[in-house]
Amino acid sequence: MGTYIILFLILTTLSFTDYVRFEKNQRKIFLVTGACLFFLVFWTFSSLRWECGTDWESYYDTFFYFSDAHTVNFEPGYIALVGKIREYTSNYTVFLTIFSFLCLALKFSYFYKFHKEFFFTLILLFFCYYFADIFAVRQNLAISLTLFSTVFIIRKQPVFFVLFVTLAASIHYSSILYFFAYYIYWSKISDKTFYYLAAFCVALGLIGIGTLILDLVLRALGIDGFIGAKINNYLNEDSEVLNTTNNPIVMYLLGVTKRFLFIPFFIFVKNRSKGNFLYFQGYFNLYMVGNLTYFVFAKDLAVFARASVPFLLFEIFLIGYSLYFFKTRKNIMVIIFAVIVFFSWTRFNALVNSYYDLYVPYKSVFNI
Repeated sequence: MGTYIILFLILTTLSFTDYVRFEKNQRKIFLVTGACLFFLVFWTFSSLRWECGTDWESYYDTFFYFSDAHTVNFEPGYIALVGKIREYTSNYTVFLTIFSFLCLALKFSYFYKFHKEFFFTLILLFFCYYFADIFAVRQNLAISLTLFSTVFIIRKQPVFFVLFVTLAASIHYSSILYFFAYYIYWSKISDKTFYYLAAFCVALGLIGIGTLILDLVLRALGIDGFIGAKINNYLNEDSEVLNTTNNPIVMYLLGVTKRFLFIPFFIFVKNRSKGNFLYFQGYFNLYMVGNLTYFVFAKDLAVFARASVPFLLFEIFLIGYSLYFFKTRKNIMVIIFAVIVFFSWTRFNALVNSYYDLYVPYKSVFNI
């Protein structure tokens, strides 16, 4: 745990430099050096891990044995990636090195390309929300692909967007919903409409409408179909988690409360910035779709809530924009920065404690 705390403290310090005035060339050198350094740090941790992180055994066995019996529960794109690497080596560390490089390179390139102004804040939040892909599984790679596909939304290149999202969906089916992101990003939706939709979806979530939707989906797909079987596997896992954790309604309401604190804050920044933040509106649209999906499904059907993750990723961008908005108001910015750091630590602590024994201590291949 000590290693993670040190990383958190270093990233917190670096993120504060996003809001300190630098000479342009100094900032560029500092940014490039920091980006390369932390890319290598996270890549090293992810590549060299051993017997730690979630689902280690299933992923290791799938790669090492690579038979129909071991690949049956995985999507075709992931199987193709494993199969291609398996042609050259059976060394799982080599696989992790390639896999983690793909996960991190796509995200870091997007962070650096579009958000140099609060780059280190994004890295801090990426670490606290997603463990910086140190323990990446196939959904992490799928999310990297959906994030990178956003480049083609911004550039209005729908063909490339569809290709990247199709690739993401072939790695993890939860990315299918992201096909709608192209339309959602450019939609003009009023703040009032978002509030009404959020309240309505929370009401649907509380009455358990998600179970009815699941029944309809399973009937459409066929319970014996591949996707239907995967949903049932996830449902069994979710049931085990719900039986060993706190009251799901309480956890759901805590998640809703957090989001209802962030949403008006982001709307305030969006309206006060008066269009000065080029991508804010599009990110906010995507973020809200993720929230609406979460509100409907998170209480009873976490498997469906997984589809919201590519959209909820944009929360870290909106936080970065919000801090940058207050950059010229030093006193307010310092207070908000302190609140965000506290929230980030709380978020990271919850992430670690969700599977504490799988994350702590970090074990590397050199511990074998």
